[in-house]
Amino acid sequence: MAEGSDLIQAHDLNGAPITIGSYVLYLNTGSAGQVLEIKQEEGTKWVLMDSTGLFYNVEALVITDADAVKVRIEREEGEVDKEDLVRQQTPERVVDIGQVTGGG
Repeated sequence: MAEGSDLIQAHDLNGAPITIGSYVLYLNTGSAGQVLEIKQEEGTKWVLMDSTGLFYNVEALVITDADAVKVRIEREEGEVDKEDLVRQQTPERVVDIGQVTGGG
């Protein structure tokens, strides 16, 4: 962690303060994670996100909550809750393709 990173005052796109430990969402790609470090270079403030290991410009971040980050990471890693899938299978979404034949 960079020395003095807790002294840098950073704010998200909406003006909410970002601190080490904040949960943020990067709007351009939807990446979400917890802030590990804050630094300033040539007048631009950057935060290091734990989930990607990358620095993001604070002007493209919004504060979010830990639950939103957890759900997003689970989806990205392919962890699927089977009960959620069953609930999503409404009769309109179930299609019987048993009688479909291809030409040839």
